[in-house]
Amino acid sequence: MIAAGVLVLIIAAAAGWYFTKSKSDDHHAEEVKVEPAKAPIFVALEPFTVNLQRESSDQYLQIGISMKTFDAEVETKIKANLPDIRSKILQLLTTKTATELLTAEGKKRLVSEILFSANSSIGIVDTPVRPAAPVIAAITPAASHVGEGGTEAAQAHAAEAPAEAAPVHQAEPVKQLEKKRIVDVLFTSFIIQ
Repeated sequence: MIAAGVLVLIIAAAAGWYFTKSKSDDHHAEEVKVEPAKAPIFVALEPFTVNLQRESSDQYLQIGISMKTFDAEVETKIKANLPDIRSKILQLLTTKTATELLTAEGKKRLVSEILFSANSSIGIVDTPVRPAAPVIAAITPAASHVGEGGTEAAQAHAAEAPAEAAPVHQAEPVKQLEKKRIVDVLFTSFIIQ
């Protein structure tokens, strides 16, 4: 009898502990619940067709662009400022060469430059993207050192001086999601002819 009583007591204590623990775990689970991630909003722009900077022959770029955001207010701002955004993108695209855009790095730089331009059009200003230093900029400082060798020496000096590529500003994805902004630019088509 005593053994049966002790067994019933142990079972009752275990059941009480089990039900008490599960309630505190449910309460803790409710506290930890995280707000679900917002679905991205994509704003597709009409395709762009532009002449590229001439290298060896005339070339043009046909490109489709979609902008990604997580905020409906930003979507409204994009649509309200679409003429300004398109104009700035057109101006940017016409400064590019086919060689520059064929590389993955060139496409990444273009995305960064479009992001900066589009965000500034809707009133969000970050650290600007600095484009790569053009070759002409490397020639200009050398031209000021024209001495006995004349312009030939200056041109040789300029050819030796590498054009430094400025770092591309890449905001951290977490910070981008915290702000109301355009977070990414996606190419839906990219044709160079």
